[in-house]
Amino acid sequence: MALLAMFAQMERIYILECAAGARAAKEARGLPTGRPAKLNATTRAGAAQRIKDGAIPEQVAAELGVSRSTLYRELRKHREGAIVAQAGREE
Repeated sequence: MALLAMFAQMERIYILECAAGARAAKEARGLPTGRPAKLNATTRAGAAQRIKDGAIPEQVAAELGVSRSTLYRELRKHREGAIVAQAGREE
């Protein structure tokens, strides 16, 4: 049993090393790493505008095919991007 556990641990370490190597290779090529975002910047802006105009967030999330928590997370990204853009214009 101990031998099987040792091989499982070795395999786990090997998998982690391979994943780290693949991530480093993608970063070196300038490619994005990690899971892609559910919504792009245009969709985020549209959702933010619809909620600002009075739409219910649950309905907007359902229409976009994402959960409510995903919608809120994407809206936070939109707000942070707008703050950064506004700070860039002020300088």
